[in-house]
Amino acid sequence: MAELFGRVSPEKAGVSSRNVIKYIEHLKKRGVVFHSLMLLKGNDIFCEAYVKPFDKDFRHRMYSQTKSYVGIAIGLLMEEGKLSLDDKLIDHFPELVEGEPREFLKKQTIKDMLTMETGIKPVNWFKEKVFDRTKHYLTAADRGYGPGLLFCYDSAGSQVLCAIVEKLSGMTMLDYLKKKLFDRMGTFKTAQLLKTPSGVSWGDSALVCTPRDMASFGRLLMQGGRFEGEQLIDGEYVKTATSKVVDNNESGFEKCDAYGYGYQIWKTEQDGFSFNGMGCQYTICLPKKDLMLVITGDNQGHDAAKHFIFSGFFDHIADPAVEGELAEDSEGNRELEELCQSLELFAFEGMESTDFARSIDKKLFVCRENPMGIKEFSLEFGEGQGVFRYENAQGKKALSFGINKNVFCKFPQLGYSDEVGVEVTTNGFMYDCAVSGAWREERKFCLKTQIIDRYFGNMFATFSFDGEGNVALRMSKTAEDFLNEYNGAAYGTEKR
Repeated sequence: MAELFGRVSPEKAGVSSRNVIKYIEHLKKRGVVFHSLMLLKGNDIFCEAYVKPFDKDFRHRMYSQTKSYVGIAIGLLMEEGKLSLDDKLIDHFPELVEGEPREFLKKQTIKDMLTMETGIKPVNWFKEKVFDRTKHYLTAADRGYGPGLLFCYDSAGSQVLCAIVEKLSGMTMLDYLKKKLFDRMGTFKTAQLLKTPSGVSWGDSALVCTPRDMASFGRLLMQGGRFEGEQLIDGEYVKTATSKVVDNNESGFEKCDAYGYGYQIWKTEQDGFSFNGMGCQYTICLPKKDLMLVITGDNQGHDAAKHFIFSGFFDHIADPAVEGELAEDSEGNRELEELCQSLELFAFEGMESTDFARSIDKKLFVCRENPMGIKEFSLEFGEGQGVFRYENAQGKKALSFGINKNVFCKFPQLGYSDEVGVEVTTNGFMYDCAVSGAWREERKFCLKTQIIDRYFGNMFATFSFDGEGNVALRMSKTAEDFLNEYNGAAYGTEKR
């Protein structure tokens, strides 16, 4: 993609190197866990940073940013005359409608789904172990009210739109977009779209691609669907898709994601637009200033992170940016480069050890019955690292960790999904993870596990000892459909 993006200093882009440093430091100070960060002016990158162990070639799960691709794929089908905004959903899947359709379903249009005005109550694919998500949506989805009335985030509807794309195009959604857009642009060469159990692409959540791929998509829409003088997407559709079609402010507060909604695309302040994904996968595009931010990470459970990302971007980058160039700041550029090169994945920090720590090193604790099914465990401490050994329903496990730093290893739980969401794996597959720990009190040890694979999630464990042979273990997880065995509390006693 070297031909697609150039490289300039921040000052050439009208942004101070010092302000970019302030933005990165702002994210770090506020505990935002980011994996990559790109800032662009036009076709030029003026900051590109990858947090170790991530790099520019790492294919990151983009979660609900995938929905924005679905919205554009629908527009491409419209250009081909294969559907219209006024089409009724049921007309595209008559074979899946059982009996007389409900009144709300008879009314629901493609446009209602693009703008998330379907009235659908959230559908939990994972809890219900749904095989055919389209059929489930058409026959089981409940409503709070009829379509076309209010914005109500409908992730399941985006998945069904993806099924329409694949049915009408005769190919996977990613292949369709490659044929229509990305092959021409020379991007998304290593991208992947995970599958649902029925074989349809996981179109509401599972695009896996590089940050530069994301930037190319944002740039294409910022240019109204044009690439090197060629109109790849209808310009009027792009204009509408990236505009405020419906109001989506549900609280009355001026929040970063409450500036309106287009066709599977969010509006931002300064009349910008963005693609948003769970865990803080964001592509923020400001056409009027020709600025773009692409950021990946995993902040599931850190609800304020998105506000820090957005507010920091506008406060430190977009608002102070000037029309032309600034005077070069060689010292600022050097400091920024050093900062970017030094970035490492967030690690949980505290005291390296305590006097009490030695007394429980390698001691075995037997647990009462608990939601995690942990029968017994021990903590083993070495120089700057350790091992959490435990036994659960799958047998004996060992999870290595660093003290005030990450240890990179495989998370020992088996059976988690890989290529197909919800599908249990039986081939010994395990997720890559990063694990760090530290003592936060004299007798309280904490462990942070970050899953860093095509699936992202995190688990936090607190071991609190009373000094008399008893321990309370609390585990909490934030992940889409895994780590469920690591959520709850247990009480144990030292085995003597």
